Amino acid sequence: MINRAFISILLSFVIISPALSFFSTDEYQDSLWLNVVIPEADTVNIDVPRYRIAANTHPDASAFINDRQVKVYPTGAFVGLVELKRGENEVTISAGFPSGERLTERFTIIRPELPTTSPVEPLVIESYGMQPSQDYWLHKGDILEVRFKGSPGFDASFDIEGVATDILMRELPPAQTGGLGGIYTGFYIVQKGDFASDVPVRFRLKKDDRNIVETESPGLVSLMPDRLPFIAEAQGARPFFNVGLGTDRLGGARLGFIQPGVLLQIDGKAGQMYRVRLSDDMTAWIQSRFINIFSSETPPPRAMAGSISTAGSPAADVVSLQLGKKLPYLTQQLINPNRIVVDIYGVTSNTTWVTHHLSAEGIRNITWEQVSTDQYRLQIELNHPLHWGYRIEYTEFGNMYIIIRRPPVFPDPDNILQGRIIAVDAGHGGTSKGALGTTGAMEKDITLAISKYIEEMLIGHGASVIMTRTDDYDVSMANRVEKILSGNPDILLSIHANSIGYATDPERVLGTSMYYKYIGFKPLADIMYQKLLDLGFAEFGVVGSFNFLLNDFIEIPNVLVETAFMSHPEDEMLLLDVEMQKRIARAVVEGLESYLKMIK
Repeated sequence: MINRAFISILLSFVIISPALSFFSTDEYQDSLWLNVVIPEADTVNIDVPRYRIAANTHPDASAFINDRQVKVYPTGAFVGLVELKRGENEVTISAGFPSGERLTERFTIIRPELPTTSPVEPLVIESYGMQPSQDYWLHKGDILEVRFKGSPGFDASFDIEGVATDILMRELPPAQTGGLGGIYTGFYIVQKGDFASDVPVRFRLKKDDRNIVETESPGLVSLMPDRLPFIAEAQGARPFFNVGLGTDRLGGARLGFIQPGVLLQIDGKAGQMYRVRLSDDMTAWIQSRFINIFSSETPPPRAMAGSISTAGSPAADVVSLQLGKKLPYLTQQLINPNRIVVDIYGVTSNTTWVTHHLSAEGIRNITWEQVSTDQYRLQIELNHPLHWGYRIEYTEFGNMYIIIRRPPVFPDPDNILQGRIIAVDAGHGGTSKGALGTTGAMEKDITLAISKYIEEMLIGHGASVIMTRTDDYDVSMANRVEKILSGNPDILLSIHANSIGYATDPERVLGTSMYYKYIGFKPLADIMYQKLLDLGFAEFGVVGSFNFLLNDFIEIPNVLVETAFMSHPEDEMLLLDVEMQKRIARAVVEGLESYLKMIK
C-alpha cells in the first residue's frame, strides 16, 4: 500500500501539467468554491440502489452530502454515497467555512418505479416486457419463447400465423416475477415442415367468451427449417464471431476474428445478429454488418484438407494447409507447452503428409485431428517460451496460412529495447473523456501524459514508438486498430485510468490492475502488474479474458494498463502528480525490459 503521508508531502510541491491544471496554489486562497463532478446534470435518471457523489471544494472547507459531513482530501476532493428510494430523490451537496460562509447545490436523482400488477378490470395486455421484441429466424428444434404482462388470473394463449393457434401460456407465480401478477409465458418448438415469414406472434387473454383482448408482438418471427441454412460471405474490416447474444458495455463475449471472404452457414437470426452453424454441436453469432447473404440455391461450403507444410524466415514461421475454400475457423493459445490450436469447420481430412522444413525453427511439432465429421483441428507446438502472436490468412484460392511471429532478435544485448517497435495507446481523447476524477480531472489527460513519458523513455532506449494519439483529439477504435497493426509492433500497451460504477463506494475501491485476453499474453500482464505494485499502489488484480477490442489482438502481445482509480481521491492525487506519472512510465518501460529478457 502507498504511504498516505507521502501523498500530503507530494501535494506540497506538486506541479500539474497545463492539461491537468485543475487546482493550483493561486486557487488555494480564502474564497470558497464548490465544484460538483458527479452528478453530471441537475437531474439524473438511473436505476441503482445507491449513487456516488464526487465533488471538490477549498481544502480547508467542510463538505456535506445531504447534511452528512464527509472527509475533504488535500486536493479539496470529497466523495460519498447516497441511498436512493424509488421515485425522486433530492440530493444536497454543500461546502462551508467555520465562519459560516456556505455554498450549496441541489440535484434530483430519479430511480424508476417498479412496474405494478395490471388491473383485473378492464382486461388488458401491456407492452412491458413483451417477447419476442426483435425479429427471429428459427430452424428445426429451435424454441420460440414468448411472454407478456396482462391482467392476472385469466387464460392466455398465442398464435403463429400459418403454423399453430391457441398455444397455451401459463401465468408465473409472483414469487418468480418480483411480486408481479399477470406475467404469462409460453413456447413453441419449431418442427420440420413449419413455415412462417415475418409474422408477429398474436397474443390472446380471455376472461370469458365476451371478454377477450388480443395484441401482436413487436418482433416478427420466421420459421423456415426447410429453407435454412442460407450461405453468406464474411465482409468488412475484421469481422468477428460472438459466443452468444449476451452483451455488456464492451459488447458480447467474442470467439475470435475471421478473414473477409470466409463462407458461413446462417441458420438463425435474433435482431441484427445471425447464427452461424459451425458444426453439429457448435454455433457462433455474427453481426449483420459483417455478412453478405447469397441466394438460397448456394450449397453449403465443404472442403477436403490436403497436405500441411511448414517453413520459416528470420521474422516468422508459416504453416500452410491446402483447403481450396475459405472456411470458418476458431483459434486459441495454449501453454505448457506453448501451442496454437486452429479449428476449421466444414472440413474432412485428406491429410496424408506433413512436411517440416528446417527453416521453421520456431515450430517444434505440428499435428492434425478430425475432431468430428465437420471439424478439423491443427495443433502447432512452439519452440519459444513466450507467445509472440500470429495471424491467419487465406489465399485467393482458399489455402490457409498461419503466420507465427518469432521472438525479437536483440542487436544490442546490453540495451534490450534497442530496435524494438512498441505501440502505445493513450486511452480515450477528444470527446471521449474517460473516467472523471473527483477534482474534475479527466482520464484522457492522464493517459496522454503518461503515454508521452513512456514514448520519451522508449525513444531514449533506441526503440520506435507507435502512438495512437499524440494530443487531445478523437481517435476511433477502428483507426487505433489500423494504426497499430499497420506498424507491426512487437508489443502493444494500452494506458488507462480506472473508475468504479455509479453504485459503488468510491472510498473502498482503489489500486492498480492489468487486463489481458489470451493466456499466452498473461506473462506480460503479470510483469507489468508487479512493476506498478512496486510503486506502492494497492492490489486490484490481474484480469484475464478481458473483452476490450485492443486486447483481442492475436497478432501481438498486448496488455491494458489500468494505472489506478480516478474515482478514488488518493489514487487520483497520485495520477495528477507529474513525478508519479513519470514513475509509472518508468515502471512500464522496466516491465517491457523484464518481459523481453524472458526470451534469453
